[in-house]
Amino acid sequence: MRRALVVLLAAAIAALWACVAVPASAATQTIVTIGFDDTNLDQYTAARPILQSHGMHATFFVNSGFADTADHMTWSQIADLAADGNEIGGHTIDHANLKHLKEAAARHEVCDDRAAIASHGLQPTSFAYPFGGFDAGTEAVVAACGYNSGRGVSGVNDRKVFAETVPPLDAYATRTPPNPKSSTTLATMEGYVTAAEQNGGGWVQFVFHHVCDHCDAYSITPADLQGLLDFLAPRAANGTVVRTTQEVIGGPFQPPVPA
Repeated sequence: MRRALVVLLAAAIAALWACVAVPASAATQTIVTIGFDDTNLDQYTAARPILQSHGMHATFFVNSGFADTADHMTWSQIADLAADGNEIGGHTIDHANLKHLKEAAARHEVCDDRAAIASHGLQPTSFAYPFGGFDAGTEAVVAACGYNSGRGVSGVNDRKVFAETVPPLDAYATRTPPNPKSSTTLATMEGYVTAAEQNGGGWVQFVFHHVCDHCDAYSITPADLQGLLDFLAPRAANGTVVRTTQEVIGGPFQPPVPA
């Protein structure tokens, strides 16, 4: 019965988002979100100055269990990012694949992670599934823990789907282009944006992990991040804008929910 109620809650929230009125311009506008996963320290040391120099804000999906550990950001650094105007979202305590967990364990990973982030004076409303692993049950957990959205890591393929819709078809299963890897070119990333622009607009979410010179398979060089933001900056004049996940999804901050 409890699980059924959680699933019904997620369905009700999704239905509510589907009914939210969207400005007419949203149908053709292209919105880009710069997202960073995993709390990696190089996001602070390398990405933060680039964002600041462009006056742009990103969404950082942090793992509360990684904060204050080697090669990861401290809570003070995470607070700095929030003070800059960036959004801080949740990503589970220790990067757990929620699809592999029973409901109680999944709730612990999601709800207690969100409570830990909130305990540092932050207001997490957006969630990203580690490994992009989710199903109807995990969507329900994310909704029940008080998040307004959940982000996957695929679904935009530049063949039939060129961007997520605004509002999303499912706020707890938002779609992205493939995660950029160290071999992904700047031209490829720019192509995700121009493809959306040329096919009716929508929401393009970039998912980055490391910002370094090929230190990890899932990394972008500082030069390419600089180049991507250089590419995006002038496009605002034609309606392509950079926004955080919260700015796209909207909705209030819900109090933390005990696991």
